[in-house]
Amino acid sequence: MTIIIDEEAEKELRSFKEKCVRCLEGPNLMKTLVVTGCIAIAVQQISVCVNKLIDIPITTYTHFDFNKTIVYPSVTFCREPPYKYDKLMEHGLYAHPRYTSTWVNFNFSNISLDQLWEEITYNEKEFFVQYGLEGLTENVEISSTLGFITGRCFTLSPKILIGHSSKASGYSITLQQRALDISTSTSIYPPGYHVFVHYIREPFTEVDVYNGGLVDFLYINTGETINVKLTVDEYVKIPKEDDPCTYLSDYSANECTTRYVWDLVGIEAGCSGPWMRSNLPRCDNYTSMRNLITAYMNTYNNHACNKCPRFCRSYLYNAFVSDRQSFYVWDASRNRWLFKTGENALQSQLYIHFNSMMVSVYEERYNYDWNLFVADLGGSIGFLLGLSVISLISILSNVWFEFIKPCVTKKKIRKDILSVTGSTLTTDVAVICKDQNLDKEFLNWHSKK
Repeated sequence: MTIIIDEEAEKELRSFKEKCVRCLEGPNLMKTLVVTGCIAIAVQQISVCVNKLIDIPITTYTHFDFNKTIVYPSVTFCREPPYKYDKLMEHGLYAHPRYTSTWVNFNFSNISLDQLWEEITYNEKEFFVQYGLEGLTENVEISSTLGFITGRCFTLSPKILIGHSSKASGYSITLQQRALDISTSTSIYPPGYHVFVHYIREPFTEVDVYNGGLVDFLYINTGETINVKLTVDEYVKIPKEDDPCTYLSDYSANECTTRYVWDLVGIEAGCSGPWMRSNLPRCDNYTSMRNLITAYMNTYNNHACNKCPRFCRSYLYNAFVSDRQSFYVWDASRNRWLFKTGENALQSQLYIHFNSMMVSVYEERYNYDWNLFVADLGGSIGFLLGLSVISLISILSNVWFEFIKPCVTKKKIRKDILSVTGSTLTTDVAVICKDQNLDKEFLNWHSKK
């Protein structure tokens, strides 16, 4: 069945097809290709902008802050040699406990490991002659950390904020050694102290920490006097899915990683050592002690712990040795240098201080937002297509009247015809009728039929 409907609608369709054909003829072809290319590039640029909104890029900004007050770092001291050789010999241990062979003749039933570590490590009085911050001992909090490689270490932490930078306002520490320790040392290091300068919220650990490294290190030999200048860098990072960080106030990545290593070693050895905080019992025979030492030595600096995120805001203190003197002191009364003798030769003096209140800040920030998106969008469309908001409205209006509206009208009238006829029209019905008189003629013809 063939139905002829509205010549005006048919003319509009033919006009639209002719316009499309003319776009591909002669010089219009080049214009069409250029416009199509610009549209494709504009779409690509817009997709890039949208991706930036979804996965916002991050940029690191650097600036400097001049503070009215400044926080001093924690300073940890680990003695070298770490263990008392004479006490080791008393218990049949002829070398550093890390060597498993030295435990062969140890009597585990004679003394507990906790008591043994109390006797073979050094206490606070054997470390320090004196210490202070801004000239006062009460400005410093002291704590101890027990390790296997480093023995017992002591950490000095500030209790106060310092309002000026000078040598007198910093740390002043006098350390000491025993003549017996120097004469019996079997270490590869000369007698002295390992000094670790670190962020106050990250306690010292001998375990290697993933994402750590915010620790500076120096070594002071026995009899030396060292002046250390401090600078500080502040790092502010944004947590990411593949590189998380935390703002928790009661958290420490060092403690988290250390506990991870302790648990891993305890599971492998089935017992624990006095330097470990664990619910497992202490090792009580040579075999279990050998397994524990082997597991710890293989794990403490070679583990795969990556579940302990770093701080989102942390500080790196940089220590620079500005003066170093060995085995001699300045005699102000005689105006000359004197060699250290007696107990003075066994003491080391360390001064740690800031010479500036400036802090270097490295801060990650999101580098894209809706303002930049609108600017990029307008730039891409304006440059490639020469469009403005007003012209864009005009184009959208033309698209509606030239493309969308005819298609919508065509579908609507075809649906109306189907509802009137009550049957499916053949493919010969290809023209849309808008004229009401023709609609009436068609209905009359259909009723006669």
